[in-house]
Amino acid sequence: MFIEIYTDTISLRNLYSADNSPQPFRKLADPRTETMAAKKAKPAKKPNPGFQFIIATLKKNPKATYKDISAAAAKKKMKVFPIMFGRAQAMLGIVKQAPRGAGKASKAKVRNAAPAVAKRGPGRPRKNPAPSMDGSLDSIVAAVKSSEQAKARYRGALEKIQAILADALAD
Repeated sequence: MFIEIYTDTISLRNLYSADNSPQPFRKLADPRTETMAAKKAKPAKKPNPGFQFIIATLKKNPKATYKDISAAAAKKKMKVFPIMFGRAQAMLGIVKQAPRGAGKASKAKVRNAAPAVAKRGPGRPRKNPAPSMDGSLDSIVAAVKSSEQAKARYRGALEKIQAILADALAD
């Protein structure tokens, strides 16, 4: 059920006009129909007088330096900063401005984001040596021998581990 909300008069003076005829009630805004933009609407920011001064000065003399402009602003008791000078130059097209997201930080982020292959140091052998299988009988025999040697190494390591565990559990 929806109840319409009307403004109440604070005093009877507001209820009647000058000729004493009753005034109709005014309907208040329904809070459910307000848009998010209306709720979040902020008053417009006042432009910074120092920034406006820099822009005006640069329009008159595009080759003016920051030192000259800051001295003139100090005489008018305005605060100006180098970033304001740079932004004003970029806004007026005096200097070129790189597109946003093209700076050192974004390049470093892209570079460090996801390395395709982890590189090993110079002269350091590969973790898994590349197989040299060219399909010949000699390469197949070499691969079998190397796997047998690896199997023997692993078996010896496991036997040593087993002997150490047996000694530890026997005590």
